[in-house]
Amino acid sequence: MSAPAAPSYAGPWSRLKPALTPWVADVVRDMGFEQMTPVQASSIPLFMQHKDVVVEAVTGSGKTLAFVIPVLEKLLRRDHPLGKREVGAIVIAPTRELAIQIHAVFQQFLDAQPSASSADEPSTSTSPPPAPTTPAIAPALLLIGGNSLQDDKKAFFETGADILVGTPGRLEEFLLGSSSVAMSKKGKGGQVRRSTGVGVGDTKALDILVMDEADRLLDLGFTPTLTRLLDHFPKQRRTGLFSATMSDALGQLVRVGLRNPVRVVVKVEAKAAKGKEKAEAAGDRKIPTLLQNGFVVCTPAERLAMLFRILRQEAFTTDEGETGARKFIIYFSTCAAVDYFFKVLSATPSLAKAGFSLHSLHGQQSPTRRSSTFTAFTALPPTTPGVLLCTDVAARGLDLPDVDVVVQVDPPVDPRAFGHRVGRTARAGRSGKAVVLLNQGREEGYIDFLAVRKVPLQRFEYESEAGTSLAEEAETLRGEMHKVIRKDRDLHDRGVKAFVSSIRSYSKHEASYLFRLPDLDLVGLAQSFALLRMPKVAELKGKEKEIAARWKDEDVDWDAYAYADKAREKQRKADLKAQQEKRAEQESRKRARAAAAASAEDGTDVADGEAEPEAKKFKKGDNKDKNKAWSAQEDAEAKKAARRAKRVAKAKAKHAAEAEGRARAVGAAADDDDEGAEAEARDWKEELARAKREKREQRHASGATSRDRGAPPTHGGGLAGVAFEGLD
Repeated sequence: MSAPAAPSYAGPWSRLKPALTPWVADVVRDMGFEQMTPVQASSIPLFMQHKDVVVEAVTGSGKTLAFVIPVLEKLLRRDHPLGKREVGAIVIAPTRELAIQIHAVFQQFLDAQPSASSADEPSTSTSPPPAPTTPAIAPALLLIGGNSLQDDKKAFFETGADILVGTPGRLEEFLLGSSSVAMSKKGKGGQVRRSTGVGVGDTKALDILVMDEADRLLDLGFTPTLTRLLDHFPKQRRTGLFSATMSDALGQLVRVGLRNPVRVVVKVEAKAAKGKEKAEAAGDRKIPTLLQNGFVVCTPAERLAMLFRILRQEAFTTDEGETGARKFIIYFSTCAAVDYFFKVLSATPSLAKAGFSLHSLHGQQSPTRRSSTFTAFTALPPTTPGVLLCTDVAARGLDLPDVDVVVQVDPPVDPRAFGHRVGRTARAGRSGKAVVLLNQGREEGYIDFLAVRKVPLQRFEYESEAGTSLAEEAETLRGEMHKVIRKDRDLHDRGVKAFVSSIRSYSKHEASYLFRLPDLDLVGLAQSFALLRMPKVAELKGKEKEIAARWKDEDVDWDAYAYADKAREKQRKADLKAQQEKRAEQESRKRARAAAAASAEDGTDVADGEAEPEAKKFKKGDNKDKNKAWSAQEDAEAKKAARRAKRVAKAKAKHAAEAEGRARAVGAAADDDDEGAEAEARDWKEELARAKREKREQRHASGATSRDRGAPPTHGGGLAGVAFEGLD
């Protein structure tokens, strides 16, 4: 079922049917809202007519009042007042900041509600009967992480709360006594942590449930929590689901949590332009009408200089020629980049001289830090230009008042976030400007990509006021940043971390055919971070020639480069000393191994003796070095054994020749003296038997001696000592 489209001019609040309670209408007028926005004119009557609604409208279109007012009116029109422990309305928001903002809007109304004591005054008989009094609404209770759950319960028991505003996890823990978010995390020892609390608050009388930024609730993984809450709430309730975009997952939530909802889609129509731009300008837009949405093209190395140009030229002027300080939101893709640039730019002279007040906001900050940053930025005086560096944590639902310019240094990884980012300005009838920085080349196709999604962009030009080129300004800015970074090694570490995280984020772009990592100028990106030396990362592999041609590390004494924090610097020096000692020990071992190898080649005992003092320094764990030393010793022993074998073989050959000569001499003597041949034969047999016995005895003796020395036995060594007596 669909509601009729709201008129472009929604009309005054007095036209609402049923009419608003007088004091509620007074608060709306005091806020400065004389006219309703289309989303308010369409959804408020439906909500008050007991219908579930699904509202899709662009950011900044007034969705918060579109559900705050119906919640108040339904509670005021109850037949019976709520009990002290009963809850009449619940609003669920995806982030702490958005919940705080919604709670503040409720309190602005509740603080202005009239006292009910006047209704108890006695009436005279001539006066008309008093009008029926409406029950006062108890203060709204804010339930978010970072606050004590026990304090929240104490406040609820003491004063009650007709309206609960909070994040899914804390609401679940408060109402049900346990959190599916906590149960999904593992504690120490691998055990699942479970809350042992008991739920408080009676939701049986719940009249109305609101889920703001519903698509974001699902994107952040709150589906199990929402399912538990919806099962816990009574079926006879009114439910409103508000979002800037719709998705398939959101459709599933609608089917589960709403009953026959009315869908309200508020479209923004651009005014028709003249000439050739008429066809492009007319039609539907998914961004506010009063938003100037554009882009600038520059190289990665120049993007920070371009950001400075935009800040200087937009800080104190408006398109109407009026003067005054302006507020900026600057988007980066990662928390590390926000941290790094906040610390460096806060100390950069060119930005400090301009009087900018810098702030940072991202999801890794503590709840207390995020809340204080949010408060400080919104409370800036109108004479001070403010700059908030942030990630997409500040892209959804937050109503940062009086934001004039949004600059996206890094286009969002998820294209759906683009509209939410630029929607931080041009809110509630105010004008605003949004600029996205694109790299030259393929990324310029992002313009047509967004046009298809009904987010038109126009080219903005920011020329130098001093006549300098953007490249010159970028070089000057890098020099200023280098001076700041050299004062604290922590800034260098943060810069490297931010650079690497930005590369990783770029590689995850959903529009990957436009944002291709191989096409990204990584050297230029490193220059934009003002790094002192090029980090060693996998993405730079194969780009050695390009780096050598375009990059030169800064001249830095890295051993003396100190941390400003004394504790970290003390630890760094201790680590440096340990590294130096380790390097010295490694050099000593290297020299010892070289000496051992040289002695093995020479086969001398002197070299072994000289290497021995170094070898004594080896520790227990140096197995590899010990193995190398024993290998060298084994080579030396093998060479010595070869020399001994050669000497033995030579002796064998010599004695064999001598034996052969003696045999020839014996034969000649036998021919000359036939008479003594028989006697000589007997003598020879006896002598040969005696020689064999002596040979065996000498071989055994030689083998025993060799084994005692640890050397292998020398075979045939006894032959040299045989004396052939009586053969001459």
